[in-house]
Amino acid sequence: MSRNRRRWIPAVLAPVIIAGSVLGFSVQANAAIDLPNKSASQILQMINTNPDIAFSGRIVKKASMGLPPMNVVPDISQSMIDEAAKRMPKEMSDFLPKASAQGQLALALEFFAGTHTANIYVDGANKARLQVLDLLSERDYIRNNNELWSYDAGKSRAEHSVINESEVKSAENDARTLFNQNSGKLPFDYTSPAAVAEYVLNEAGKYATISVASDAKIAGRGAYQITITPKGNQSLVASATLSIDAATGLPLAARVIAVGQSTPAFEVAFESITFDKPAASNFNFTPPAGTRVVEVAAPTKADVLREIAKAPQAPSENDARTQLEDLAAQGWGAVAVIPAAQVPAELRLLQVNNNLYKELTKPVSGGRVFTSALMNIFFADNGDVYAGSVTVARLLEVAAK
Repeated sequence: MSRNRRRWIPAVLAPVIIAGSVLGFSVQANAAIDLPNKSASQILQMINTNPDIAFSGRIVKKASMGLPPMNVVPDISQSMIDEAAKRMPKEMSDFLPKASAQGQLALALEFFAGTHTANIYVDGANKARLQVLDLLSERDYIRNNNELWSYDAGKSRAEHSVINESEVKSAENDARTLFNQNSGKLPFDYTSPAAVAEYVLNEAGKYATISVASDAKIAGRGAYQITITPKGNQSLVASATLSIDAATGLPLAARVIAVGQSTPAFEVAFESITFDKPAASNFNFTPPAGTRVVEVAAPTKADVLREIAKAPQAPSENDARTQLEDLAAQGWGAVAVIPAAQVPAELRLLQVNNNLYKELTKPVSGGRVFTSALMNIFFADNGDVYAGSVTVARLLEVAAK
């Protein structure tokens, strides 16, 4: 699959990333409220799974992960920073970012650094818009049925793709058939929300304490809250809190506090929200005058299969199951191991060619390590990669086995 074909991915995933982030993190509630009492199981059963839900609002994300200062604006290159450093007086060098991330790497890193504000509009499963509000600019990722748009106002550039609906439906049917064929192997009745919730709580309870936190008011709405506190001392996570809208079940906010910190390392929440159906105009995108429009072909099933064939050899089903069971047994001290043969080529090139790799990592015995408040990654000299929400000592311990 060509690089250009991959560029359609943010247009589809960005709204999902923002909405999905709310499922993984949470922020400080802004006011107290007293709701009817519910157990943790009852709160989990409330979580909305209706694909036809409609809402819109503003989301604020804050991250304090302990990352060094860097530039994550895709149109400023590392070479531009290096050239500026040569010409700038040493007394002003602190005003320059230490390194530059570009392209898809920049899009990934910016969600883990600083504060970002975004407007989100959702009307069912096939209409979504994420409007990221940059300084003096904005970026938009839009899905309007089978059309995908990605627009960067700062660059006056838009990318457009058209989804093949028949292929999407075919893939959905294949996935549904596969799931139904294997549903009997699940350790719970997936048709019963209560059974699913109880299973999740029982499994999670082996490695964490799950408690119902104080009710809260977020974006003007009453919300139930669940707090998860890992057991043991190997995890970097001190606690994670999820806030659920009491009326609709939509996750409204989340907060993750790292060990040794009193303020959240990562938090995201709706600042405002309405469950009125968004106006159709929010999804009807017309590129402004002067915008350079690039047509990007969405990948077909054949493209995906070719890409899979070129990828490093994946583990067998039995090996994958064994690895998952091993990770589950490790609980919050779990470390994911990626053998050198399975490390993506893009990551290997980054390690060799990008100054950002050296800025974000530090040398340790046997390789280099990326450290942050909630995630550590060990890049071994032999090419293997070890990652987890665990201490560096835990990573090196696993790597030494």
